[in-house]
Amino acid sequence: MESFDLTQVRVAPKRGFVAGRAVSLRFAFRAAGPLDLRVQVERRGGRVMRRWNLTGARPRSRFRVRWKGPRAGRYRFMVGPRGARPTRAGGFLLRGHAYPVRGPHWFRGAIGTFDAPRSRGRRHEGFDVSARCGAPVVAARGGKVTRRRYHRALYGHYVIVRGFRERREYMYAHLRSPGRVRKGRRVRTRQRLGEVGASGNARTVGCHLHFELHGPGGPFDPLPRLRAWDRWS
Repeated sequence: MESFDLTQVRVAPKRGFVAGRAVSLRFAFRAAGPLDLRVQVERRGGRVMRRWNLTGARPRSRFRVRWKGPRAGRYRFMVGPRGARPTRAGGFLLRGHAYPVRGPHWFRGAIGTFDAPRSRGRRHEGFDVSARCGAPVVAARGGKVTRRRYHRALYGHYVIVRGFRERREYMYAHLRSPGRVRKGRRVRTRQRLGEVGASGNARTVGCHLHFELHGPGGPFDPLPRLRAWDRWS
């Protein structure tokens, strides 16, 4: 097999999010002449997730492939002549979720926890994250916007997103103003949805994000997931 050497290799971003922007590989190679190349994305353990075939690729030309991963995990790009063992071109990490508030934040306290009692026998169906007024609120998971409304009595300005490849919805309430995204639009993980505010019944308690998670069985406590997402966001 003739010599093959990768040059000018660049993977970007090296850390990204599922339902975020694509991960790309840019590369060139040295060889005696044109080659048929195979480029593939492998999951840890060697499972091939995606493959591209480049026919008659010329040495010193620049190539680019782009990929959006199906799930969170560690991956690597592999490149080489067809029929030969490929060469590692770089790795990257995809996360499934991001913390929904960008910037300093803290918990509101017991009154803001899931299932805390409310007036008229209601229970709190989300979790309150306190932050400065105007702090960016971003999509914890990319997906499709299913609702963008104003609820005067409770939620104020709010947005609901159905998660990408999930049976789960994410609610962001008490936004400072109407959400920056429209109903029916698709959003990326960590895309800005609005700003922390005190709309609806939050006008009497101050700025915070009311965040809800809904699955097939209804709302459930977001706190364990928020803590996990906070570690890498």
